[in-house]
Amino acid sequence: MKLAYVDSSVWITRIEGLPKYRQILTQTITQLLSDDWQLCVSDAVLLEVLTKPYKQNNLELIILYRKIFDHARMLKTPSDIFAKALLLIQSEKLNAMDAVHVSLALHHHCQSFISTDKHFSQLKSISTIWIDLKI
Repeated sequence: MKLAYVDSSVWITRIEGLPKYRQILTQTITQLLSDDWQLCVSDAVLLEVLTKPYKQNNLELIILYRKIFDHARMLKTPSDIFAKALLLIQSEKLNAMDAVHVSLALHHHCQSFISTDKHFSQLKSISTIWIDLKI
């Protein structure tokens, strides 16, 4: 089974985004699962995804995200992840949180990094699947 780290942008857009984007992301995720990819998330993904629902006290959305993440592989955060992220900030020109995501994916030997954010499409350290939402 191949491991795919799914960035926060994918989840937020799939659940809270425009309907036309939801369809594209649902199709992409369905295809990945049928191609035997294991979708991976981390505490960093949960932090980004759940920030707005917690601020808005949106229990329905919090429960929905939690149910979805029950079907994903939760990657543990090693104690040295921030030191590794600093190296990626330098080599990949990423911001801090994005570097944490990539560091987690690399640490857990994910074969691909999935995102809708264009700046991830040019990563050198990991193969990416960039989902272009321009229709």
